[in-house]
Order: sequence, then structure tokens, then C-alpha cells
Amino acid sequence: MRIAHIVWGIFQIGVILKLSYNEAHEFKWTNLVCESLNKSWVVIHNCRLRAVNRNKTTLILNGTILHPANDILAKVQLLKKENGYKPWLYSVNIDVCRFMKKPYNPVAILMFKMFKEFTNINHACPFIGPQIVNGAYLNLKFLPNLLPSGDYQVATNWYFDKRPQFQTKVYFTFKEDL
Repeated sequence: MRIAHIVWGIFQIGVILKLSYNEAHEFKWTNLVCESLNKSWVVIHNCRLRAVNRNKTTLILNGTILHPANDILAKVQLLKKENGYKPWLYSVNIDVCRFMKKPYNPVAILMFKMFKEFTNINHACPFIGPQIVNGAYLNLKFLPNLLPSGDYQVATNWYFDKRPQFQTKVYFTFKEDL
């Protein structure tokens, strides 16, 4: 009888661990749009998603900054699809040169951790030459479980010397099945 209780307890612990580890999540890139607003300063060569398999899509972004950029501002906004994309929770302005010296914004830190291993953008200003994000995929270990299920857009406008240079729009789906 006692062995049966021990086996039952081990089985229950296994079920609990399996449920907490194996929660059904779908977290996938759905679209990527990039636009250079000043082709004499920023040229975008490649901006696309690549399907690796049914559940995994990678992001590829390759651009060249033609002149040194020392004063970079990124305006980042998270939008949720509700009868069109509406501003949702986050809208931040990030001084990129300051951030690369010492990260200070928790939202930017979270986003940078997601892309850090896939990019050559890992140094302080000035930025010049090829800037590459290659093979980035969404990994749940970097995201807190704070998003409700839905379709999202991360809109980023990049300013060099207070002038708009390029913008990116990254679309993703998050579905949580509890």
C-alpha cells in the first residue's frame, strides 16, 4: 500500500512538471516590413522571413549604414490587433548609443536579448557599414508570460541625427492554450 502511494505521488509530480514545462504556446513571426526613408544614408538589402518548418520561422534583416551614425534614436511601439493594429502597452524612445554603452530600459533589454545572438549590432556608436540580423527566431525563455493571446506588431522608427532614416514593422502571433 505504501509503495502504491509513493508511485502515485511520483506520477503526480511528473504530471505537474510536464504541464508546467509543456504548456502549449504558439509564438511565431508572421510578417516583416522594412522601409528606408533616406536611401542616401541607409540601404536595406534583405528584409524577409524564412520558414524553417511548420512551427519555426526565422527573421533575416540585412542593411548598410552608409555614413557614421552617432546620434541614434529608436521609437518602439507594441501594437495589438483589435479591428486594426491599436497601440497596446509599450511605447518607448530609446537612445541607442546610450543603451549600447549601458542598457537602461527593461523593454529594450528584453528585445535586445532576443536578437543578441543573431546580430552583429553589439557595439557602441558610431554605427557604419553592414548591420545584420540573421536567423533570429522567437524564443519563449526571453519573454515573460505577460502577453494575452493575439496578433501583435512591433513598429520601430529609427532616427539618425534627429531625422527619420528607416522603419521596421515586425508582426507576430502569440497563442496561449492553458
